[in-house]
Amino acid sequence: MTHAYNRVQGAAREYGVFARKLRAEPLRQVGTVVAPDDDLAAAYARATYDEERWIEMAIVARDQLVTLWAPGEETSEA
Repeated sequence: MTHAYNRVQGAAREYGVFARKLRAEPLRQVGTVVAPDDDLAAAYARATYDEERWIEMAIVARDQLVTLWAPGEETSEA
C-alpha cells in the first residue's frame, strides 16, 4: 500500500526505518518517517530513532518495497 502525503512545499514519501544493534542480529523495522526526499528521510530517521546505539540503520521508500505476501492473503506453494 502506497501513501501519498501532500505538503505545502510538495509531495512527500513514507520511508521504513530498519536498524540493528548487533552484527549477529537481522535488520528489523523500528519505525517510519515521512520526508520529501531521501536525504531528509535519512536525517529524520537519525533524529527520531537515535535512542538506541545502532550499529546499522537503513531507510527504504515504501513505494520501493516489493510485497511477496501480506496478512490475510493466501500464499501459493510451487
